[in-house]
Order: sequence, then C-alpha cells, then structure tokens
Amino acid sequence: MLIGPMTPTIFKPINWEYYGIYKRYQKVTLEDMTVLDVNKEAFDVIKEYAEHVVHKLDVGLGLIIKGPVGTGKTTAAVAIMKEAIQNKRSPYFISMISLLDKLMSLRDQEERYEFEQRIKNCSLLVLDDLGGEYIGKDKDESFMLKRIMSIIAERNQRSKSTIITTNLKIKELKERYDERVIDRLGSTNQIITLSGPSLRREEWREL
Repeated sequence: MLIGPMTPTIFKPINWEYYGIYKRYQKVTLEDMTVLDVNKEAFDVIKEYAEHVVHKLDVGLGLIIKGPVGTGKTTAAVAIMKEAIQNKRSPYFISMISLLDKLMSLRDQEERYEFEQRIKNCSLLVLDDLGGEYIGKDKDESFMLKRIMSIIAERNQRSKSTIITTNLKIKELKERYDERVIDRLGSTNQIITLSGPSLRREEWREL
C-alpha cells in the first residue's frame, strides 16, 4: 500500500485583537507577572481560576479584581483570558471607556445588535476599569448606565462568566451602579483585592 506525502499541519497564529487583546498585553502570562508579597494570596486565587478556567466558565463563575491603579488587575484578567483561548473558548476583553464609546458610535442597528450579542453571549467577558467611564451627572437617567447594568445582569442570568477589574471598593460600586446587580455578582464572582504601590512606577524608572 502506497502512502502519499503527508500534508504538514499548519498552525495559524492567534489573532489576539479579535478577542480585544491589543499589543501591550499580548505577551503577558501569570508566570511572568511581578507579584508583591502582600498580593501572593490573591494571586493564588487568580492562578487557581486560570488553571480551572474551563470548569469556571462552564458553571458561570467570575471574578471581581479590585485595587489601586497599577497593581496588575488588567494583566491578571488578560492572562486568564489567554488560558481560556488556549482551551478553545472565545472570551472578549473591553475597557469600560471603549464599551461606552462603541455603544454610542454604532449607528447601524445590525452592527449594534451583533456587538451586544457578542458581549452578552461570549464565554467570558472582561470588563476592564469598571467605574472609570463617564455616565453623566444624573445616574438615574443615564442611558449608558442602564446599558451596562443590563449587560451584566443578563450575563448573570445566563450563567455567563464575567471578570471585572475596578479601582472602586464594593461599597462604591453599589453606590454608583444598581446595588441589586452588584449583589447578584457577589453570588457568582469571587472578590479579589490587590494592594501595594503601582508596578508601573518601575516601568517609568527604566525609561
């Protein structure tokens, strides 16, 4: 029996931008992150989530990673996303500023629908810097605030995993957003607090 030449397997490079991961974060891994002693326990929880990311997503569990600017919240969230991608899941990362800009700029109804369906149905949604967006002076009448809460609430109801990074304390989140939605997140999202000085200061010293 003659066997013809084998067709080589071609591995396509991952299109990180499709998942919302841009150049700054495309090479990050949990193993390469600088972890301060004060945050070791918190990072143990983050690593455990990443190691069991398939199960976490299957049962709709997420994280709220809070703490001061520059403590590694976004990097940790992206590193978890990359684990999900390696396990054939399709997460999506978007900053709150970009989310509001996208919702405001999409005039075509079909494009808006497709975008909202993606952020409502993707296996893992990372909302970066919750609280850093402008929602207007009157939060009770803010269209954008209502859209944000609708997205988070709907994902919670569908048992879709969401990772939130924020500089705000839980009390501040409840004051700024719908307290009922934040409380619901508390039942499915483990709260992790990172602390210490900004790691970005080291980057500035090296310039």
